[in-house]
Amino acid sequence: MSVLPGLTDNNQLTDSLIDASNEIQQLNIPAGSEWRIELSSETKLDLKIKSGIAEIFGTELANDINYSFKNWKFPIYAVEDVKLEWKCPELASKELNILRNNSQQYIYNLHFAFEKMRGLSFDGFRAMVVGKSSSGKTSLCRTLASYAIKSKPYQPLYVNTNPQDGILSMPGCLTATPISDILDAQSATWGQSMTSGATALHSKQPLVRNFGLENVSENRKLYMNVITQLANDVRNRLEEDSLVCRSGTIIDSPPLSVFDDDFIELKHIVKEFNVNILIVLCEDENDQIWKNMKTHLQPLIGNFVLRAPILDGVVKVDDVFKRSQQRDAIREYFYGTPQIVLSPYAIGVDYEDITMWKPMSNMEQDWQNNDKTSQLTLKAVEITSNNIQHAIVAITYVPKNASGNEVEKANILGFGLVMEVNEKKGKFVFFYQSLVDYLIKR
Repeated sequence: MSVLPGLTDNNQLTDSLIDASNEIQQLNIPAGSEWRIELSSETKLDLKIKSGIAEIFGTELANDINYSFKNWKFPIYAVEDVKLEWKCPELASKELNILRNNSQQYIYNLHFAFEKMRGLSFDGFRAMVVGKSSSGKTSLCRTLASYAIKSKPYQPLYVNTNPQDGILSMPGCLTATPISDILDAQSATWGQSMTSGATALHSKQPLVRNFGLENVSENRKLYMNVITQLANDVRNRLEEDSLVCRSGTIIDSPPLSVFDDDFIELKHIVKEFNVNILIVLCEDENDQIWKNMKTHLQPLIGNFVLRAPILDGVVKVDDVFKRSQQRDAIREYFYGTPQIVLSPYAIGVDYEDITMWKPMSNMEQDWQNNDKTSQLTLKAVEITSNNIQHAIVAITYVPKNASGNEVEKANILGFGLVMEVNEKKGKFVFFYQSLVDYLIKR
């Protein structure tokens, strides 16, 4: 009877229908502390900084601007006392995780050391960050790149050598990107690039090399070949762009667990990129990781092998979370974000007009006497619905009769998503972001 029309006070009824968990909440973060947030793919957090200086991996959040976050695990660090407003029904019922950040001082020390190097030489440093999984390697690289562009017009070159991460490109790629402007604080993939279309912020221009597999161990020979190709691209860029060269190169490495005990691939990265600074994220000097890096990599680098603690606030991510972030990166490439919506072109192609290749994995190798030198890199793919339906394809500049070796070394024009395969007509349809004359002529 209490909610029958005409028998209930309007204000009382309205109050009873409001979900308190969806109301705007107030939060104060003391200087030097951080709010550690974990959001699932179904959880959305809206927040606004009311006062103070807050940042996410070095990117400062503007005051009185609405920010939205989803499917991400990240901290909001308070440079000075911060007051903010936030709204998230899923977090309202949980205890907020606000803790002191004790590793920030090491990040500041590295940043100011790099700043001094930029001022002393036009030939910039080439630093690589190594560590185990979930030690903060990518977080440290992102923070150092963000700090570099805060007060001076530097453009540090960020190199991603971990094919699992879809940073400014598709998962499965190795990239080198000059960080010329502010990164998107709302994006786990650092923002959008010119590879897909319009961007809300200044677009980044990554140099992309396609590996095509998720793990280094699936084809070590192909991985080292792609590293060599990317390193050649980086050398050419540094020779042509004095500002990027002076700003320094920051190299993000895969987790150490993917390498063999002799770290052949890691040594290959050091040699190809001419690394002269190594930052090792580990517990202490007794950590086996530190001992291994001193033994295997210090002879190649010299005395600039530095140890830093595992960053505060890092969380272990499982395979389910990695998959969800990879799906988000693919979705953003073709369809954009809620703020910048993209509409890909649908292009029809005849079977006879195209040749497809795919990287060989260990499951497909014919191992004989464990001889890794016989490992193949690419193999031709029969075009059928079972093989290519919903596949991501990298489109190259080489003609269709090119060899696998030529395809492996070719530059990437872009990526397509196979949506429909008609075996009777010998055609398939794929989505692509940029309709260019090249595709029409092919």
